[in-house]
Amino acid sequence: MTTTNDEQQITIGARRSPGPSVQDLHRADTGPVPRALLDESYVPQGQADVPKARYTSPAFAALENEFMWTSTWQLACLADEIRQPGDHVVYDVADQSLLVTRLRDGSIRAFHNACLHRGTKLRTEDGRVASFRCPFHGWRWDLDGTLAEIPGGWDFPHITCDATRSCLPEAQVAEWQGFVFVNMDPTAAPFEEVAAKLIDHFSDSFDYANRYCTFHAVKEVPANWKVCMEAFSEGYHVIATHPQIVEFAGDDNSEYSIWPDSKYVTRFVNGFGIQSPHLAEIPQQQILDAYLAFSSKAAQRVGSATNAPVPEGKTARQVAAEVFRAGMGARYGTDLSAYSDTEILDAHLYHLFPAFAPWAGIGQPLVYRWRPGATPDTCFMDVYRMAPVPDGQERPAPAECQRLTLEQEWHEAAGMGQLADVFAQDMSNFPRVQAGLKSTGKRGVTFGDYQEARLRLIHRNIDECILAGLAASGRSHAEAQPYLVPEG
Repeated sequence: MTTTNDEQQITIGARRSPGPSVQDLHRADTGPVPRALLDESYVPQGQADVPKARYTSPAFAALENEFMWTSTWQLACLADEIRQPGDHVVYDVADQSLLVTRLRDGSIRAFHNACLHRGTKLRTEDGRVASFRCPFHGWRWDLDGTLAEIPGGWDFPHITCDATRSCLPEAQVAEWQGFVFVNMDPTAAPFEEVAAKLIDHFSDSFDYANRYCTFHAVKEVPANWKVCMEAFSEGYHVIATHPQIVEFAGDDNSEYSIWPDSKYVTRFVNGFGIQSPHLAEIPQQQILDAYLAFSSKAAQRVGSATNAPVPEGKTARQVAAEVFRAGMGARYGTDLSAYSDTEILDAHLYHLFPAFAPWAGIGQPLVYRWRPGATPDTCFMDVYRMAPVPDGQERPAPAECQRLTLEQEWHEAAGMGQLADVFAQDMSNFPRVQAGLKSTGKRGVTFGDYQEARLRLIHRNIDECILAGLAASGRSHAEAQPYLVPEG
C-alpha cells in the first residue's frame, strides 16, 4: 500500500510528549482562559535539514541584509521614547539606519538616516533636535524630512528645485500598543495585515498599551542572530540548559502554534507548576516547593509567600497560581481574581517575523528583539521588561537602554535580576553552536517535527523575502540556491 504526500504531511509532527498538554492545563484551569490561548494550531513544515551555511556564510548574510531586513516589519522603538516633537531614535539594522522621530503634529515618521549630499549619517545617537543637520557640510532637514537649508545653495540648483531629490526618503511606520514598527519597503503589506493574528490575540486578552518600560538592555552576542533567536523560541533545550527548573516546568509538554492563515505570527507556550515529563513522577508538594523557592528569588514574580501546603484535592499548579495571584495583585495594587491560572503562571511567547517576540502576561512580561551583527558570527539581542502603569499615576518615563559589549555579561545590566542567570546559561551555548556549525562533519541543521517547526517556518519566510527581492531586481535565483531550505 502506498502513502500519499498528504497522509505523510499529517503524520509529520503528530507525536506529542507524555504528560498534560497546554490545552489539558487550560481545561483544568480554575478560571476562564482567554479566547486567544484556546486558539491553537499546527501546520507541518517538513523534515529536511536546513543548510548550515545560512548561519555562517557572509554571502547569505548579505542576501538577508539586502532583501529581508529591508522588506519586513521590525520593532524600531517604543512610542514612549519619542514623546516630544524632535525626539528621535536611531534604528540601525544590517547596513541600514533610520531616524524614527515625533513630528510637531504628534505623528511619527521614519527617515533614512543619510545625508542626501554625500551620505553622512545625520544622527548617530538618540536625542531631541529642532531639525536634522549633517555634521559634514551642514545640510539641514526639518522634522518632516523637507530640506530646510543648504549652505552655498547657489551651487545646487538641481537639488533645491526638485522636491523628490531634496526630501529625506521615508520608511513605512506603524504604531501598535506603544511599539513603533518600521518597514523600509514602500510596497510591503501593511503591518495590520502581516501582524493580524498578534493584533487579534492581544486586543482580546493582553494589554501593552497601558504598560511602560522598566528595563531595557541590548547585548552583542557571539552567534548568528538566528542561533540566538531560535534558542528563545523553544523549550526543548530546558532539560540540558536549565535543569534548575525541570521540577516545575513542563518543558517537553510545551505548545507550539502555527496557524494556516498567519505564517508571520507564531506562538510558544510553556506551562509552569507541573513537572517535566523527563522526570519520574514527583509529589505535588515537591513541585510547589521548588517553584516557590525559585520564584522567590526573581524580582518580577515575588509572591506573598515562599512556601505553602498543597491541600488534598488540589495541585501544585493551582496553589502556585493562588500564591502568585495574591502576591502580584498586592504588588501592583490590582485585583487579579478574574485572571486564569495560565495567565498568572505560564510563559506565552509570540513571534512576529522576523525578530519581534512579545510575551503575553499580566506581571512584567518581557519583549525580545534580534538584529544581525557586523559578521554572521555576531548579533544583537534587546530585552525589555514592561510593567503596568500604576493606577492613578502619570505614565513614568521608560528606562534608559543599557548597552553591553561582546565581552560583557548580562549580569552587568542593572535591574535584570535572576533573569541574568537564565540568560547566562543560554549564552554559554552560543559560541559552541556557532563553532559547531562550521564543522565539516555536520552537513545541515536538523529540526524536530513539532517543537522546532516554527524555526523551519521562519527560515522559509526568509527564503521568500530573498527570492522575491532577487526577482524584483532581475537577478537569478541561482544566487540563493545553495542556501535555500529544501522542500519536504
